[in-house]
Amino acid sequence: MNNKMKKPALTLMTLSMVALALAACGSNNDNSASSDPSPSASASASASSTPAESPAPEAGSVKLKFYAQYSGVEIPVYDAAKEAMKQIMPEVDVEFEVAAQDDEQKIKTYAAAGSLPDIFFASSGLIETLKKSDNLYVMDDIVKANNIEALLNDSSKPMLWNKDGHSYSVPNVGQWAGIIYYNKELFEQNGVKVPTMYSEMLEAVKAFKAKDITPLAVFAKEKWPAALLLDMAIVGSGDVGGLKKLDNGEGNFSEDAFVKGSQKISELVAAGLISKNAFNTTADDAAAQFASGKAAMYVNGAWSMANIFEKLGDKVDIMYTPLADTAGSWNMSGGGFNQGFAVSKNSKKAEIAAKYAALFSIEFAKQRVIQLADPNSILVEKLVPTNGLNTIQQKYSDDSVNFKTMTTFAWGYENAKFKTFIEDNSQKLLSGQKTDDFISDSNKALETARK
Repeated sequence: MNNKMKKPALTLMTLSMVALALAACGSNNDNSASSDPSPSASASASASSTPAESPAPEAGSVKLKFYAQYSGVEIPVYDAAKEAMKQIMPEVDVEFEVAAQDDEQKIKTYAAAGSLPDIFFASSGLIETLKKSDNLYVMDDIVKANNIEALLNDSSKPMLWNKDGHSYSVPNVGQWAGIIYYNKELFEQNGVKVPTMYSEMLEAVKAFKAKDITPLAVFAKEKWPAALLLDMAIVGSGDVGGLKKLDNGEGNFSEDAFVKGSQKISELVAAGLISKNAFNTTADDAAAQFASGKAAMYVNGAWSMANIFEKLGDKVDIMYTPLADTAGSWNMSGGGFNQGFAVSKNSKKAEIAAKYAALFSIEFAKQRVIQLADPNSILVEKLVPTNGLNTIQQKYSDDSVNFKTMTTFAWGYENAKFKTFIEDNSQKLLSGQKTDDFISDSNKALETARK
């Protein structure tokens, strides 16, 4: 996942010269001439080519709204990226609006009302929706003019382009797997074996339930974690395509792996997998429940490693496929997709916003590595985390070379009807719906979604 390319020395030299030239003729408040130019700054400079007779825009004169996950450990990342952008596009000032943890409902409401922020995070599913409603700015020219693709490593370049050949967002993070975090101390204190496959997971759930400890903290107020658990169970039951296979128009829920995976979720729920309040629980609530020792395990994406380790330190470890039939599976749920920071087509400053979003994405990806030690950078540039990798990040970095396959997270589904019903039905299964009813309902919904 972390393929990185060595940057040709000549390219570096050329980009550095261009960036220094930009710094020399830049803003009135220029005090950064001694700083090393970043690739994104260099790319920006190469595209600017501002005519000598054009006056430089006043610093901060262009105000943009930026809808973002501006919370928790992400705040310093956004702030650092914003600060770096002051050197690249000093005329722009962005105001962050904290994104709701609501499965993109608020941003979709903005779109329906014609009031999208200038810049916002867009998943591949949201991109497909906003494409149909003609709300997205096509970023092809911005991507090419700023040489964005050259800044991405080979494994990340496909995330820049939609299946229709256009770019609607620039990726800001790497490809992550869905994982289950566990509290090592709780497992040791209660004499519970750490699951390596489904039969052990079922025993662990029963053991913690018997001790009045919630086995798995799930923030089911959002719908995608239920779909992730089901996908993990299906992949672990023998179909590495998981739910993404159905989204692609192949197969149905009556196939063996889908029936078996659904039965695993039903069995775990019956054994007491989640708390009664799971469907009113937010991501922050679930993380706090796990950090306090009230839950033994916690499901989320691998991007949460920095945040979870900050809360639990060496008490926490990660497991990848505890819903698989056998131990040692490296077929993963989660994965990459076309997503990142996008721009509203109706923005009054759409072209400026698009350039800012594209270059901000690169600076954001850079700061995720420097400040949070993401072990799967999307960038060619080799970056060193300020504090090194924590224990679970190092484990993930070492293990990720063994990953054989990945599916995608729910927001990566491209069929909007499929995404809607599989998230709804997965929640019903997680709330105790019988497997036969789930299979029957889902097959009917699948047939409708494919029309």
